[in-house]
Amino acid sequence: MSLILNPLPPVRLRQYKPKCAVKNMINLKLSFILICVTSVVMGQKIDKSKLDNTISSYYKDQRAPGVACEISQNGQTLYRYAIGQADLKEGRAITADTHFRMASVSKQVTAQAIYTLLTQKRLKLDDRLSHFFEDLPVALRSITIEQLLQHTSGIWDYEELIPNDRKDQVSDRDVLNYVKQTDRLYFSSGSQFRYSNTGYCLLSLIVEQAAKQSFASFVKGQLFEPIGIAGGMVYEPTSTIVDRAYGYHPAAGDYRFADQSVTSATQGDGGVYFSADEYHKWANFLIKDRLQQAAMQQLLSQKAIPVKDEISYHLGWFISKSAENMILFHSGESTGFHNVVYIDLQKGLVISLFSNRDDFIIGEAFDAILKTVGIHNPVLKGSQQTTFAWLNAVYAN
Repeated sequence: MSLILNPLPPVRLRQYKPKCAVKNMINLKLSFILICVTSVVMGQKIDKSKLDNTISSYYKDQRAPGVACEISQNGQTLYRYAIGQADLKEGRAITADTHFRMASVSKQVTAQAIYTLLTQKRLKLDDRLSHFFEDLPVALRSITIEQLLQHTSGIWDYEELIPNDRKDQVSDRDVLNYVKQTDRLYFSSGSQFRYSNTGYCLLSLIVEQAAKQSFASFVKGQLFEPIGIAGGMVYEPTSTIVDRAYGYHPAAGDYRFADQSVTSATQGDGGVYFSADEYHKWANFLIKDRLQQAAMQQLLSQKAIPVKDEISYHLGWFISKSAENMILFHSGESTGFHNVVYIDLQKGLVISLFSNRDDFIIGEAFDAILKTVGIHNPVLKGSQQTTFAWLNAVYAN
């Protein structure tokens, strides 16, 4: 089912021979033209010095929590930049190998886990929640996998159902137990879009039911290890994260340790940890493999649900689509972490910005990076907000 696009073969210049100098000169000129065309089509011009200055104008203090930025195209890394501390206590600097909690950027991984099981014929998009979970309220029984993926289920936000005095972290199984307590929806399932962390927590539990193994193990064995991602993971309480970035919150001119909250241990909606290098390995796997598959293209093109400002959603992605191209983007917001990712399918271009501080500087910084590279804000048509602020408003419903 997978259609993998192979990269263009390298251009080889023919060896020069005096007796056919004219012919070889023609070949040399043709080869040079091919190289130039390849550079235009395959390469994204990067002014490293200008990008360095752009990012450092927003993140100036090497001693503070900071960011890792990376840009790649067709699997080739074009740019890396890191500034700040992954751990203020240890004084450990952020690098391209530092692991950040992805928060809602994780949803694309959850969606791909579901898609894997769809291709293996172990799930169907129209499978209902009642097929996987017992004792569901009537209102929840007919919600489908597809509606969870699209955020059209109408299911309640689990954050609204957590008791105020809860101190222990919430698991995906706790999310299921919370929504079992309410026999009501925000709207009839399938009728409209409303961003839902609850839905993606339930998707992780569905993966476990269908795969007969933990969600973290399935992602590791089916998605990460086959493409060479060794350190990235779905976090579990027993996990050890190598070169881990800890999260911080700006407070009174300083930074307060803010790595965990009651809701930061759920997996399906936000539990993945990636380094910048690993994320680009993941994104390029999507571009070269998954996003070339006809079934995947059909879901993103025909089944995506309109959100607003000509942006739609499916499979863990906000989608800006034109006749020629598709832009996929998403952000992640969690206590101590803010992240943004961007994929241009036509160019094979991936841009990521990961931060272990939960201030909103990332909004202006990310759009400034896009502008420096020569790319428009993907929500510019309908909003004067930054990409990050636009997404934040959608999450807030």
